[in-house]
Amino acid sequence: MSFRKHTILALTMGACLGINVVAQDARACGGEWYPEVMVDPRIHGVAQAEKQLANGNRLAAAASVIRMLPHIKSLKSKPGSLVGRAERVLAVALSRSQGALPVASEVPLYVLGSWQGAKGGESAANLAWSVAVLKRQAESKSDDVSLKTDLAEAMARVPEQRSEARTILEDLAKRDLIASPEGYAALASLRSQSGDTDGQKLALKRCEAMAKNQDACIIRS
Repeated sequence: MSFRKHTILALTMGACLGINVVAQDARACGGEWYPEVMVDPRIHGVAQAEKQLANGNRLAAAASVIRMLPHIKSLKSKPGSLVGRAERVLAVALSRSQGALPVASEVPLYVLGSWQGAKGGESAANLAWSVAVLKRQAESKSDDVSLKTDLAEAMARVPEQRSEARTILEDLAKRDLIASPEGYAALASLRSQSGDTDGQKLALKRCEAMAKNQDACIIRS
């Protein structure tokens, strides 16, 4: 075999070996080659959880997030990132569930842990986590009225923060910027607590006009 043929063969074998190192699951050199693309299933999973939450299935959305990211409480990420989006879904679902997620049939108890809110103080701690997450995200995106609405809605369920929650929601309502029917329901609840019956009715009407499912307009404490 000539020197030229030896050189070509050596280069070809080297290319094959290089390909095998870069992508072990690729097809053998000499035939059609393509890398095996690995897609993070959490990308689709978080998007589905967001849809479930938007459709009113808050428990299913929360259970999905906990299964995908069981250590989410120890993670702190930027709004809009994959983990940030998952955090927001879980935080909103928790606030709308009064800090307790009865999803033991969907999530193993050793993973669910305190999210279940079954023991004394867990629900309050979960609501505090929810507010903390949404506040951190809202501060990072101060012009995001949807995040402000979610934050105020969560704060409305913490007695010590109801005054601030109403201030936020009244400001948004004045500018017609409350971003969710649940936000209007929270405002209705806050107005009711202060004896503003007419204001409560007006907020509920806005909630009912915006909601796909009237369950969103149930006033929760």
